[in-house]
Amino acid sequence: METTISLSKIKELLPGNVILYYVDYRENLSHKIDLLQQCITENSLDKLYEYLDDYLCECENESLGYYKENLTNELIPVLNLTEDEAYCLVYKTYQEEINNDLFERNKSDAIIDLLKNTGEFSLFIDTGLEIEDGSWQWSRTRQSIWLKKIKKKLKIESNKWDDEIREMISNASYGGHLVVYFYNSIENLFTDNSEIDWKSIHLADPTVAIINTYNGSGFHTRLKGHKFSTVFNRNSLFIDSYFKYNYVREVCGMSQNWCKDSIVKFSFEKIKGRKNSESLLAQEALLDRKYAEIYKNGKCTFGDMDINRHRNTYYINNFPCGTKCHDCGTFWID
Repeated sequence: METTISLSKIKELLPGNVILYYVDYRENLSHKIDLLQQCITENSLDKLYEYLDDYLCECENESLGYYKENLTNELIPVLNLTEDEAYCLVYKTYQEEINNDLFERNKSDAIIDLLKNTGEFSLFIDTGLEIEDGSWQWSRTRQSIWLKKIKKKLKIESNKWDDEIREMISNASYGGHLVVYFYNSIENLFTDNSEIDWKSIHLADPTVAIINTYNGSGFHTRLKGHKFSTVFNRNSLFIDSYFKYNYVREVCGMSQNWCKDSIVKFSFEKIKGRKNSESLLAQEALLDRKYAEIYKNGKCTFGDMDINRHRNTYYINNFPCGTKCHDCGTFWID
């Protein structure tokens, strides 16, 4: 009997909107910063879908089973079928077609929901300008040299913010990278088509900083009233907490929304300017992860200044005083 019943008749009993992927409000990706950063750099969520493949399959199977079970139960009274006849229609005769139809009606996306639950982060754009180490001895002349370079990079033509920028230079005594901070959700950092990326970025009231993620130092200032645009380079876009000695939490102990007043707009509009080369900060972060992996495998690396990744250290009380690693020779001077 069941083979005489059309598929269209069965589909009428399916709900118009289907939720195949349910994400609890407590579930998020805040512990997967490396994965999120990789997705940002690639302008693609593919790595997230790959990582969550097992989770997504489990959701699909549970949800499909739920909807098909309800459908089976509805077919019995509506079409006057036996339980076996209804089961055969749903799980044998039209199983593939019903599954496909449920996928078409699905209105949920687990990845997007997880990203929404993850919240917003302090992010920054590396301008490509690296400030030299001042060693606590910034002269007025040296300040002026870097002031000029910073103003050129940030397209500042007036002297309105000279005092703020000088203060930033003098307090970022170990030097570092000139970056622009802003506060946003990860889900807003992707274009609809991963093959077509933004061409420019427009900033207003920017929060700028000189950060040193190698030793954990820096200083920032806000250029209220300033606006400028620059060529967008995705390889220079970072989550601040991607770095071990990140400026926001590790250096300053600030909340993630500290730079929320920075206004940032990504655009497909082309503007004049040269695209910065890949940020050296990306290489620095990868090197740090390499050091961590070597330590995990029982060894340490000369030049790794994280003393917690060296097992056999001792103190030298002769000039120059400091701590030395017996295994690799790394030395931390007092």
